[in-house]
Amino acid sequence: MKPPGEEPIVKVRTVEDLMEMAHGYQRSMVLFAAMDLGVFSALAGGPSDAASLARRLCADPRRLAILLNALVGVGLLGKKGKGYRNGEIANRFLADGPASKASILLHHLNCWTEWTRLPHTVRAGGKRPGRKKGYQENFIRGMEDNARERAAIVAARIPLRKGERVLDLGGGPGTYAVEWAKRYPGARLTVFDTPETLAVTRKILEEKGASRLVALREGDFMRERLGGPFDFIWISQILHAYSEKECRFLLRKARRATAPGGRVAVQEFLLKAGGTSPPGPAFFSVHMVAVTEGGKAYTAAEIASLFRLSGFRKVSAGRPDARGVGVVTARP
Repeated sequence: MKPPGEEPIVKVRTVEDLMEMAHGYQRSMVLFAAMDLGVFSALAGGPSDAASLARRLCADPRRLAILLNALVGVGLLGKKGKGYRNGEIANRFLADGPASKASILLHHLNCWTEWTRLPHTVRAGGKRPGRKKGYQENFIRGMEDNARERAAIVAARIPLRKGERVLDLGGGPGTYAVEWAKRYPGARLTVFDTPETLAVTRKILEEKGASRLVALREGDFMRERLGGPFDFIWISQILHAYSEKECRFLLRKARRATAPGGRVAVQEFLLKAGGTSPPGPAFFSVHMVAVTEGGKAYTAAEIASLFRLSGFRKVSAGRPDARGVGVVTARP
């Protein structure tokens, strides 16, 4: 009997439900294989039969046709006679274009090896496999995919004053910093991240014509001083990669870098009390077990506690969105 107030993440009620959950990886890998091959971008220009598409993609035509048929089965592709075409979702989100989610999905493919090691990781941890070529580029561009719409919402809800010094800590592609810089041109934005990450960030900013809107600072924020003082420090989707001890360490550094009267905001996938819901953050927490040493998803109460233990006061939490993403704000 489940505890009162807790809703199951996946409602497995029958043996058919159980088998559907067990076979879920097959749909994922059909999608990932098609993306890795370049199927959706190739079909963006118009329909094609499997043989012609196979020549363009350097694939085996028989095997490719089987893969394409499975994609038709889930509605990502359409088929008429021998010709295949992108469905609406595939054209919009999987082919090249401004709304594409390709990078974040390819990042999930890059994490596949770590997920296959999940039983071993849960048992004993141990050394993790090396990163595949292109991992960081897909990861950072994937963060851009994820943040694009959310950044506009956050920037509207958290206005900046003229002259405010703002640090986007671990800001990755700089999506939030650029959005704030566009809306509040009098503020001074700095993105602090690793050299490997900022190499990708520079490409993204150049592509967006935003290179002059924000400053970039290379470094390891867990090892180096954050600089400052800053009037506002934004820490989006960073804490989940670290243990509670490491989060307290980072938040103490943020407190020391915050100017008098300043504030720090943490954005995360927030679990509800008990840690079993919403489904997105709950499964994301497992993802953190698979790909990090000590990370997990946190509840708003846990983040508030981390703030207080790090010397902050006046902690407040906003209402999470439909995906469970919420912001917790504090002042020293």
